[in-house]
Amino acid sequence: MIQICDDKLFIFQLLLLVSFVACETKEILTFTAHEGGTVEINCPYESRYEAHEKYLCRGECPRMIKDKVVESGSAARGERFSLTDNKTAHIFTVTISDLRTEDQGQYWCGVKIGLGLLDDFTEIHLEIKHVSRVSGVTGKHLYIPCHYKSELKNNVKIICKGSDPSLCETSAIRVSSEIKSNGRFSLSDNESTGVFTVTITNLTEEDSGIYWCGAAQRGQEHKNKWISVIDLNISAGTSESASPKPTTTTASCHTSKPATEDTASSRPVTSSSSSSSPSVLMFCSSSANAVSPKPQPGLTPVIMLSVMGILMVFGFLVFIFLRCRRKK
Repeated sequence: MIQICDDKLFIFQLLLLVSFVACETKEILTFTAHEGGTVEINCPYESRYEAHEKYLCRGECPRMIKDKVVESGSAARGERFSLTDNKTAHIFTVTISDLRTEDQGQYWCGVKIGLGLLDDFTEIHLEIKHVSRVSGVTGKHLYIPCHYKSELKNNVKIICKGSDPSLCETSAIRVSSEIKSNGRFSLSDNESTGVFTVTITNLTEEDSGIYWCGAAQRGQEHKNKWISVIDLNISAGTSESASPKPTTTTASCHTSKPATEDTASSRPVTSSSSSSSPSVLMFCSSSANAVSPKPQPGLTPVIMLSVMGILMVFGFLVFIFLRCRRKK
């Protein structure tokens, strides 16, 4: 009797060990997204688990107390998390929106079977990339530098457009160090500095969007390692007229002693030559008008007096000249 119990206990422990090893040897699924974006984590499961509870667990996901961010049949922890179950494809999808850097880390797709250790798990690694914002003007050229580490030196460099990097393979805008140009897009790689540069010529507003810089081993371009994310914003440039009117800018400034109170309507700029010298408050106002410069007031009388003086002198000289001729 004791021998039978020992055999059953041994078989039970062996089954636990096998299930644990099977769980540990599953491929880790990696998902990459950017700050402020949305990621869809697809969790496949076996057909026999269609009716079972599904959930996404964060961290180590211990046996007894699990940090479930969302689970089927229950309200999600926050509005940013949701779970849908496609029982035909046998995949449940967890969507996380408005991504933040603190969302990065280890997760587990779980299918509840019985005891905690016997749940069916798939390990997930979520990577959140910081977004660099770049702006440009239509009709101009733009250079996007992508910095990479030395271990990626011999890899194929890639840039593609789209919020979801998993769809990069089907992106219409895609260039690499093997396909160096695609229409207005071109790529050059400086391996000595660890920077590859993407050039976009004749920019259009349609070029705006999310771009991903990445690298992959040759022949495995579908397994990209994403390096950085760029949010490109292209705006229309201001068109200049063929014959612009002359523009003059006038400015007037005056100084005064510092006031004891700072008013909300006019906040002066304070400047001082040294800490010991009193501050001088400078008030400036400028205006720009598309007109010809006007003469400053006070110049017209001076000009008139000068002309009259010159005429009087000229008349006096003529008078002297005529008198001299008569005497002769």
